[in-house]
Amino acid sequence: MRRRLALIVTATLALLVCAGPAQAAFFPAEQIDGPSPDIQYVGDLDVARDGTGALAYVRLDGGVPHVYVSRLVGGVFQRPERVDVGLDGPGGQPAVAASDGGRVVVVFVNSGTVFAAVSDAGAGNWTAPQPLAVGGSDPSVDMSVHGVAYATYTVGGNVLAARMERRTTQFTGIPGVLDVDPAREAGVGSARSRVSVGADGTAVAVWGEAGQVFARRLTRRGMSSVVVQASVGELEGQPGQAADLPDVSIEDDSSYAWIAFRQRFGGAAGGQARGIARRLRGSRLEDPVAVDGQPWGGLSIHSIDMYINGRGVGQALTATGGGVFAALIKDDIMNPGTPIGTAGPTAASAADETHDRVAAWIDDGGVAHARHYEDRVESRAVPAPGPDSLISNPGFGPVDPAGGFHVAADRVGDFAMAFIQGFGAERRVVAAVYDRNPGWFATTSNSSWRNPTRNALAWGSSTELWGGVTYTVEIDGRPVAQTRQTRLRLAPKAVRDGVHTWRVIATDRRGQAFATARRTLRIDTVAPRLRVSVKRKGRVATVTARANDVIPRGGRASGVAYARIDFGDRSGVVEKRRASHRYTRTGRFTIRVSATDKAGNSTVVRRTVRIGGR
Repeated sequence: MRRRLALIVTATLALLVCAGPAQAAFFPAEQIDGPSPDIQYVGDLDVARDGTGALAYVRLDGGVPHVYVSRLVGGVFQRPERVDVGLDGPGGQPAVAASDGGRVVVVFVNSGTVFAAVSDAGAGNWTAPQPLAVGGSDPSVDMSVHGVAYATYTVGGNVLAARMERRTTQFTGIPGVLDVDPAREAGVGSARSRVSVGADGTAVAVWGEAGQVFARRLTRRGMSSVVVQASVGELEGQPGQAADLPDVSIEDDSSYAWIAFRQRFGGAAGGQARGIARRLRGSRLEDPVAVDGQPWGGLSIHSIDMYINGRGVGQALTATGGGVFAALIKDDIMNPGTPIGTAGPTAASAADETHDRVAAWIDDGGVAHARHYEDRVESRAVPAPGPDSLISNPGFGPVDPAGGFHVAADRVGDFAMAFIQGFGAERRVVAAVYDRNPGWFATTSNSSWRNPTRNALAWGSSTELWGGVTYTVEIDGRPVAQTRQTRLRLAPKAVRDGVHTWRVIATDRRGQAFATARRTLRIDTVAPRLRVSVKRKGRVATVTARANDVIPRGGRASGVAYARIDFGDRSGVVEKRRASHRYTRTGRFTIRVSATDKAGNSTVVRRTVRIGGR
């Protein structure tokens, strides 16, 4: 699947020592594999909403192209693994999909046969490649949030599909072909199929057939009998010609999906290639919308990319020889395409589940760019793009526009852009990121008096899907401890007794941070002073406890909360500072007196009393 990708860059963790939090930002490309002349192209990248995922690409092994995957585990891309092990022929065209918990599926071609390999949630290994179709090509795959996957591919000029249930690792072919007319060629070249899966485990597949674009729904029971034609006979009075480059993205509510494609219009030879999008609502297509930002007689588009999140928020991105245009979806309305930068032939986009978006592209000079859109759910205004940011690494050479270009996001606003930089022996698989700083959290310990060496300070977890967060506990503006946990017991004498302010700062691996609000912290680590006197008269013992809290230099202490007296004969405990007790039997008894302050510190004094006898 080409829709979503998350990258965690393996940078050294920067621990926060300053007060001001850093902001989210684009970070230029870092190397995932290479440099090596064996690297061929990036096939696909995907990330689940929980931040796990995979990158699939092709590189030579012994001079033969094979499919490799680097899985995203714990925020770090792991050592690449060859997934077509045991297949000696040439491999390629990998497509990848991921769901929460680390479940990943890769569909690829080897020696003309379409295969699938699965790494189940927590499995840590890949299944043996499962053949799906002999004589196949151009696979596409997507997986629901619950782990149901669909794959589409082309065999003999017909588009076929298969489904994998969420508790299995094997695909089952869906009977029949998706084509409207099996006698016509479909799913070949720029008419290749794409598939997108909703939260309920149903899907929408799109493909090109006989110069037109079609869509059909897929379910557990098979394929729908209803096929809809997305390409149009005319647009604004211009006659429609051939259509290709179909793309589809579906909401969590699978009733709704957006379909995008390229279609030529006009009576002149060749005409003008426009970017068109249509919303699928149930089994009906809404009116077509031109998304390329071009007037009639303007430039033709080279590529089109469609992405929406689970709530139907996203964009269509088109690239012409002169620019890249973004048409944003807001409140189920496709807004007109607007120029966001100069572009070459390739552009890609993604949206997270908080409604933010990234649009990225490669310009004619081999430099990759990106812009971020910050959207507010409560606002009805269409968001404007942030500044144009360069995301390729100048030290790695030019971006290869034929090497694959993919953009995707996790659910909380982290985006990644993956591509190939360099040529010859300097080819690298790289990824740039838009890294959101750690998410909001708050301290949970109240402002009552405490002994923090025993009663730990506590706070909530900061949302950070791309690796571990370091928490810095700051007291009176000074860092006193760092931890990966959400609780901390201070070392003895780390902070003097008295009244302070404190906060916690979460810092990610890139040094980006979020700080809680400052709160009052009252510390008392010293137990009360306790003096005890015991007077006996016959069988009656009277105990008097004199307790007072120790006042530190700062002049504030928690104060004594209570004193307790245990007369040692299992008669119970009284919460008094002076009490008399009559013993019912003779013997030697140990009286235990304790004084506890409001921070929980206690002092215990024991006295022995002898009742009866000599």
